Amino acid sequence: VYRQSWLRARAQKDRWAEELELCKYEMSWTARFYAAMAQQWRRRGNAAVIQSPGHRVYAEEQIAMWNEL
Repeated sequence: VYRQSWLRARAQKDRWAEELELCKYEMSWTARFYAAMAQQWRRRGNAAVIQSPGHRVYAEEQIAMWNEL
């Protein structure tokens, strides 16, 4: 009985350790995605200078939003 309890506790600890590792990776993936989206809107905003000021302003708002996240 004690050995089974110990094995269950060890398995649960291992699952939580794996979950923690996955959460760390997911956090870095999310941060990189947000930075990539801000960069994409920065490129769009630079291209929008030729089109109209409204496009540029919208792109700046998107850049600010993605940088805040």
